[in-house]
Amino acid sequence: MSCGLDIPLGPSCRDPSLEADLQARLDAGHRIFAIGDIHGHFATFRALIHRLQLTKEDRVVCLGDMIDRGPDSAGLIQMLRTDERIVCIKGNHEQMALRSITENGEIELWQPWMRRGGKSTWGSYIVRAKGDLWQAKSNFFEDAMWMDSLPTQIVLDEVRLVHAGYDPRMPLDSQGEKELLWIRKRWFQHDKPVDPERMVLFGHSTTTKVGKNAGQVAFSKFQLNDGRPAWVGMDIGAYNHVSPGLAAFDVTSLNVIKQPTIRSERWFESFNSQLGRQRKKKYWRQTDGRKEAWVAEHYGLGVLQASHRKEHMTEKKARHRLRMAGVVLSPNDHSFSHLERRAKYTDDSLIESVEERADWVHKGKRIRLGPGTESERFPPHLPGPTGFRIHTRSGSNRAGKRHAQLPDKPNKKDGRRKISS
Repeated sequence: MSCGLDIPLGPSCRDPSLEADLQARLDAGHRIFAIGDIHGHFATFRALIHRLQLTKEDRVVCLGDMIDRGPDSAGLIQMLRTDERIVCIKGNHEQMALRSITENGEIELWQPWMRRGGKSTWGSYIVRAKGDLWQAKSNFFEDAMWMDSLPTQIVLDEVRLVHAGYDPRMPLDSQGEKELLWIRKRWFQHDKPVDPERMVLFGHSTTTKVGKNAGQVAFSKFQLNDGRPAWVGMDIGAYNHVSPGLAAFDVTSLNVIKQPTIRSERWFESFNSQLGRQRKKKYWRQTDGRKEAWVAEHYGLGVLQASHRKEHMTEKKARHRLRMAGVVLSPNDHSFSHLERRAKYTDDSLIESVEERADWVHKGKRIRLGPGTESERFPPHLPGPTGFRIHTRSGSNRAGKRHAQLPDKPNKKDGRRKISS
């Protein structure tokens, strides 16, 4: 049950005002959903929120472990902090991330966290900051302070929301972070309700361990007095490589809404090419035992390089389209890229944009950046054909003989004719 790490484990933390607000919304007939471990799969989470069709009065409770392993933890935290319809509780991965903040308010990456998924989170902050390390540290520090303020459980009239679960041997009010954030088998292998009046919603342990069904929400085999399941396991596995996704559970109707992991976030479907001739891909046997998104490689450097290559190809295509529209650019002129994007390849905007730039000289020849006339541009012709001629010959002439020039009118004697366009 213990986390096995040198982490100071404190008491439980609750937010009475938050609990009162959520209970009032339930009493008023509004919906409240619980979502299990997201683990940095921002696009998938956003798609699930779209499926829920939330109103301003509905609420979503994230059951901890919002960060680590996935491709964009930084973007996910930004959304969680700015969307008032979403509330969160602390998970063990948030608790590990907080160990990277020193007593002096400085950031020193905690290596046990780095080995358990923190590399992908830190890499996502660097990518979001576009390589600016100071900005990445500043953003991470602010988000860490937000994580530290999160409650460890939410207790309502008929439901409990917690990250890992409860120790059935202890009174509920005396359990702290050691139990609420880290407990596993002792909790979900217990065969009696820990709270006869409240259903417990939790994450932390994937349902492949709890219910043996990948991609499915797990329900307890025993029930409360009102017929509801005693507990519901919500971590269906956003990266379980069998049926990955996220699930939302309506605490009132007990309905489940699922969202498969978006294809762009299925980092776990890449496998180690060094496995040889094995027919079956071993998704988890990757290089150096990697079990997190590629943004973890070199702390996001690879993602930044790939993004730079993509921008370079986009700019190259834009320059090609501008040349075809009659605009000649300097091969080394990179400052014109913002004009290309603003132009949007329309004639009026092209003319308006290129007039802001001065002409340039190449090998003593003036080269105009606007449409202009042929004599004012170099080279004088645009690439590609501007016209063509088709010549046919009668069978009386030699098949291999060709003529460089043809008369303006057809010659009836040799049977030649001209078609021009």
